[in-house]
Amino acid sequence: MTVRVERVQSGAEHLAIYFIDASFRNLYPQQRYHKLTSVIPAAYIEDRLSGSEWFELAPGESPETLRLPDDDLISSITPDVSQALKNRGFFKVLDDTLCPISLALEGVRCKGDFSNSKAALLASGFPESDHDDVFGVLMALGAYCDCEVLYNVAEDNRLKAQYWKFRHTTLGQSDSQVSSQRERLRKF
Repeated sequence: MTVRVERVQSGAEHLAIYFIDASFRNLYPQQRYHKLTSVIPAAYIEDRLSGSEWFELAPGESPETLRLPDDDLISSITPDVSQALKNRGFFKVLDDTLCPISLALEGVRCKGDFSNSKAALLASGFPESDHDDVFGVLMALGAYCDCEVLYNVAEDNRLKAQYWKFRHTTLGQSDSQVSSQRERLRKF
């Protein structure tokens, strides 16, 4: 990742920080910001970076080329989009992908993006032209990748149940015991 810092205007304390990384290429701006804030400590952001303007870019992009969401539109369509996702079985299709019913099948791992969700949307009858609105709603509800769609937005699913069952069974165990148990679960 390349990080470039510039003063917005001479003599001002306001900084523009450009985070440039190829991994941002297929991510929405909100996903890029979420990715950064998950690795930069909150205290550091508050103490050192507050008041700065961030730009999360893929190589060759400029801030002017980013497609930012219309927050008012997203807010107004959230109830309808949420209901449509549920009615068309989107969450079930995604859950079947990440956490299949059959123990003989291995679930697809979340890659920190919406690649599996895009396929699940198409399988659920949502045309590509709806994707930006759907993902805008999902991000507004706290989902920035496939697994977060199931953890943070979907009401009931196997992936969330499996996660919390695992957390319950490993409560109080050391990191090495948890790693060992996680490996055993992957073999099933």
